[in-house]
Amino acid sequence: MNGAELLSEAGWSVGSIWLVILVAGALTYLTRFGGHILISLLGTIPPRASAALDAVPAAVMTAIVAPVLVSGDWPERVAIVVCVILSLRLPLIAVVVIGTAMVAGARALGW
Repeated sequence: MNGAELLSEAGWSVGSIWLVILVAGALTYLTRFGGHILISLLGTIPPRASAALDAVPAAVMTAIVAPVLVSGDWPERVAIVVCVILSLRLPLIAVVVIGTAMVAGARALGW
């Protein structure tokens, strides 16, 4: 089954996919631009807003990792635990490469 057949079975057309991509890109740009405008109007970021923004990376990582820990397969779970330990000593890009290689290798071996 090719990609076009999968799209037609799911009710998606190529045009609708491009529309979603363009709208998502526009919304991303608007939120980033809006942030710059808001900061230029305020001058400085209030302490509570700064604290909230500082919590965003941890919240995003939790939102990405938690579902995999709950419903993922064992290779993903093991890779996450190893990456958490490695992240205490190695740079982020090295941890990402190692974790990706671990999961890809486990899947290639049929685990």
